[in-house]
Amino acid sequence: MGELDFENVVFGYGGNTLFNDFSASFAKEQISCIVGPNGCGKSTLAKLAMGLIKPASGRVLIQGRDVASLNPRERARRLGVLVQQQEVPMMTVRELAACGRFPHHGPLSRLDETDAQCIDETLSLAGVYDLRDRPLRSLSGGQRQRARMAMVLAQDTPVVLLDEPTSFMDAAACFDMMRLVRRVRERGKTVIAVIHDLNLALSVADAVFVMERGRLAAQGAPGEAAVQSAIEQSFGVRLEHVETPSGVAWVPFEREDA
Repeated sequence: MGELDFENVVFGYGGNTLFNDFSASFAKEQISCIVGPNGCGKSTLAKLAMGLIKPASGRVLIQGRDVASLNPRERARRLGVLVQQQEVPMMTVRELAACGRFPHHGPLSRLDETDAQCIDETLSLAGVYDLRDRPLRSLSGGQRQRARMAMVLAQDTPVVLLDEPTSFMDAAACFDMMRLVRRVRERGKTVIAVIHDLNLALSVADAVFVMERGRLAAQGAPGEAAVQSAIEQSFGVRLEHVETPSGVAWVPFEREDA
């Protein structure tokens, strides 16, 4: 059993079945990246894990506990979630990070010295400590995303779920975010990320889960032949890896038979 498990999940929208007896297990203290073309079910998996939607049958488990049996506060102590968000709240970076402590105390409780230390550590880890007193609306898109990441990390959950963490970010900010994801894993966290950029996903992942039309087409290490083949089949591309000074880059090309 992993830190996050889907067991024989059945789910659909409007009478159309998306997942039929879907199962997957995400290992502890790994970076697992979920990839697949639009409409394959990536974001639906994230919503099932968050408890926002419920399977028609089957179970979703966090550390062996059925998500459906947990109240929102209990879920928030086990699973930190970075969601796609365009709305920018009127608060400072530090105030946003402090929201991550609510599952441990409640929104009306006073934060103590331990909370303050946790907030400072996560601000530093996310690279926004020097921006802590800045209004979120004064920041760039990449800085705001790191501030949101600081809030998620302040929850201090064993499992961190990232839904398209590099959306609306430029290339440099994307690489900064991937470095942060690695540092989070190094701290003993389990990271599960839905990522649309194949190169980023394959570069950062310990394990890749390839989705296609609501099924798990393949899972394994980024360099495994079965994973590469499933990606090429799902996306309709030819995938090549290129050695660079900073590591392997994965580049999708148009298929010759397209």
